[in-house]
Amino acid sequence: MNPRRREDAAVRLPRTLLRFLLLATLAANPGIALRAQQAASRPGLLVVARDDSRSVTFLAPTPNFTLTPQQSIHPQLKPAFIAEWTGYIKIPRAGRYTFFADAHVFINGREVEGQPVQLAAGENTLRIAFARKPGGPARLQLQWHSDHFAREPVPWTAFVRREYPTLPSLADTVPGPVVSEAPLQRFHQLARQLNCIECHELYGPPRRAFGANEAPPPLTDAGNKLRASWLEDVLVRNRRVRPWMSLLPAHGGETARELVPLFAQQAGAELGEGERAEPLPPAQLDEGAKLLGSGDGGLSCITCHDFKGRRSVGDLRGPDMVEMHARIRGDWLRRWLRDPGRIQQGTAMPAFFSEMPAAEAEAKIDRLLRTLAAGRDLPLPAGLDAPTADFKLAAHNEVVVHRTFIAESSPRSIAVGFPGGLSCVFDSEACSLRYVWIGGFLDVEPVWTGRGGGNAKAIGQRIFTAPNAFPLRLGSMEAEPKQLAFKGYSLVKSPNGAMEAVEFRFEADGVAVKQVLARSRGGGLEMRFNLGNRTNDSWFAATDSDKARVSSPDGEFHNGRLVVRGARQTRFTVRIDPK
Repeated sequence: MNPRRREDAAVRLPRTLLRFLLLATLAANPGIALRAQQAASRPGLLVVARDDSRSVTFLAPTPNFTLTPQQSIHPQLKPAFIAEWTGYIKIPRAGRYTFFADAHVFINGREVEGQPVQLAAGENTLRIAFARKPGGPARLQLQWHSDHFAREPVPWTAFVRREYPTLPSLADTVPGPVVSEAPLQRFHQLARQLNCIECHELYGPPRRAFGANEAPPPLTDAGNKLRASWLEDVLVRNRRVRPWMSLLPAHGGETARELVPLFAQQAGAELGEGERAEPLPPAQLDEGAKLLGSGDGGLSCITCHDFKGRRSVGDLRGPDMVEMHARIRGDWLRRWLRDPGRIQQGTAMPAFFSEMPAAEAEAKIDRLLRTLAAGRDLPLPAGLDAPTADFKLAAHNEVVVHRTFIAESSPRSIAVGFPGGLSCVFDSEACSLRYVWIGGFLDVEPVWTGRGGGNAKAIGQRIFTAPNAFPLRLGSMEAEPKQLAFKGYSLVKSPNGAMEAVEFRFEADGVAVKQVLARSRGGGLEMRFNLGNRTNDSWFAATDSDKARVSSPDGEFHNGRLVVRGARQTRFTVRIDPK
């Protein structure tokens, strides 16, 4: 059923009434409209709301909320109110988009809720109109889907407005009568009072700077992600999921209990625990655990994730898998598994299911969730009990991908080993290849022994080192892209089912790039690029080394540059073969 028809939420209002509300508020605040026209874009939306006796205007990061019957969108308004959010929505790529909300949604002046609409990339005007019917709960969460991604809540970074320097935000205390509980304002005020924003990202960066592997988890999406019971354990009882990280100071105890439901309410999420998967029957747990291990058919989750308190077998450490079901709502975990790079740019989590047919991917994701639902009843996955005396990793019958710390690359490095002794390092922070070597793969003893903290060592002889400059040029042969955003990676299977290549995805100045790393017929590295539809030419910069030759079947390199002509599907290949 269309949620807009539910009796406990929005009711239809004449458009003229809503426009009158906005115009009246602007008239009562001289200069707002003029400043809006003159100001630059800032995150968030302008909110105008009123009940039968009072109107308020404030700024909010998103239009989302969940309210119980006696609560309101603002402490000075009664539970029965009407509200309108205005601003702009940033469309990442041109295409067909569908928006979902328990409200009227207007894009570029056209009502679009539930109807596909073709939109251009960039900022498009947004207006959301909502009316609260008294006597029941209310929930608003703007969601979207397109040809490029599955249905999801619209991220807060997509909402922008013109600057209104004199208007209060949700964290500000506004003088006036308090007539209702207002969870949105209370959440942001508590987050400020308890100093959560000192270390945690919450609709913007934290006050304190952290290294790439030291930052605590962001709080912006925690209401959609975490179950209420887990939030209570963490906030009130100091439960830990990353025991290797410092926790300064201890969480707030009883003073933080009030935050537990507010996380979901400020995100427009369902209150409580969210979706729960049905655990696999005991007779199927051994088969289910194979998904987590490194044996045949396994996803090698144990490479990066702890298991029942045992450390991951790889260089990185992720939250314990037996606690995932207790922590994470099922709908969020499904979205994460489908495309982790979409939720967290630069994540170490591979996109295992991105290349599968949709039905097959959903079936495997469902089985994985049912496996994780068994929690501590799960048996030990294959590979976790293997001896670790030999710290030399090797690629035998298929490609091996290993997140690690390695010299001359960022902490977000991804080492790739191919059968036959070819290896390379891709730097996900720089979105580019760093170097190539032949011989063996990795010696991880400096990372895994003692106190750790060392760098893995490449086994063999380096044959190619990429220049520090970004090799792909999109607008000018001499100009490097100004903005790079890593979007994740996935393994590519051969016809016989073995993993034979790795596909990395990133954006360079907004252009979506796919870069596949595979072994070339000449025993070297083959890089296959797909830039999508390009009307302009592109360039790739690389030169031979003493031990390797750089070439392309798609053209000749001149002065270290390969010219790539724009096309409907711009594809080209670069090979680095040993001399």
